Amino acid sequence: MNVENPPAAPATKPKKVVSANPADRYSNAGNTPDPWDECARLEYGADRSFAWSVREQVIATPPEGRERVEEKLLNALAASGRTDAGLAFICQMLAMVASAKSVPALTPLLRADKTADSARYTLERIAGPEADTAFRDALGALTGTAKAGLIGSIGVRGDKAATSALTALKDASAEPAIVREAATRALERISLSKA
Repeated sequence: MNVENPPAAPATKPKKVVSANPADRYSNAGNTPDPWDECARLEYGADRSFAWSVREQVIATPPEGRERVEEKLLNALAASGRTDAGLAFICQMLAMVASAKSVPALTPLLRADKTADSARYTLERIAGPEADTAFRDALGALTGTAKAGLIGSIGVRGDKAATSALTALKDASAEPAIVREAATRALERISLSKA
């Protein structure tokens, strides 16, 4: 054995540091696409692994981390190249963490027939008058089934401030039956809700 050149010590792998924050487990490493960006471009019937990663993070987020997750979802919602499937998915995730901060981003979506359902899903779960105002203000922007759905959301929230607008819709002969019936049901629900 050569005393001048002892055998090299075996190489040790550096220990991987695991963050206590669940959202950090899926950070962008190397060339791996960021799941928060990718979920905005989700396609129906395509690979949902990025969306699954985002979903796991949203579900695992403690209350004190919701604001940061909400911000990531709002950034994804505003992403260029956002698809219809991406929009629907982001709104589903926002429904778990959204605050009044999300209302301005959702309000324009609420006013378009194509995106109203996704926006309603999230806005129904946001406490506070901002969401109620967004619903009331969108009543004149929608027609047919989208408008009936919006009216249903107003009823679910028990928004007493919408009573006069709903009464007018219930009695408006120019509105389709689906809208008048939705207004009637919403008024009944509001009358039963707590003050």
